[in-house]
Amino acid sequence: MLLLLFETSDGRYALDSRDVVEIIPLVIPKKITAAPAYMAGIINYRGEPVPVFDLCALADGTPCKHLYSTRIILVRYPLAAGREKLVGLIAERVTDVVKSGHTDLGSSGILIDEALNSSAAGSGNDEIIQRFDLRGIIPKNVVRELFKD
Repeated sequence: MLLLLFETSDGRYALDSRDVVEIIPLVIPKKITAAPAYMAGIINYRGEPVPVFDLCALADGTPCKHLYSTRIILVRYPLAAGREKLVGLIAERVTDVVKSGHTDLGSSGILIDEALNSSAAGSGNDEIIQRFDLRGIIPKNVVRELFKD
């Protein structure tokens, strides 16, 4: 399994690359009035409006830092009945892709894999990298409001 590694204010995460559509430079999304603070806004991606969420703000209320490695990860967000919508996720240090021997990441959400540990420059082997769950990160009521038909 190919994994995209990134960081938020509360740690390192791995996202299955099959969920990723594209990684784009950080652009400033257009704010949405009365949206939660963790919703950065909306961007125009190839003519389509795409909601963008700040993962650092979701984690602890503080927006991601504007670093050279801060990116917007465009992902397919799974909805009911097999449907998907494009969503942008702002994350820091979006710099590594690693191949993991795991095919099923298990229910713990913790990845323990030699490939992950050796890929993180200077991190040592004591770092915990958590599996990123697309369905669990955005509150259900926000998803319903954004993607209602």
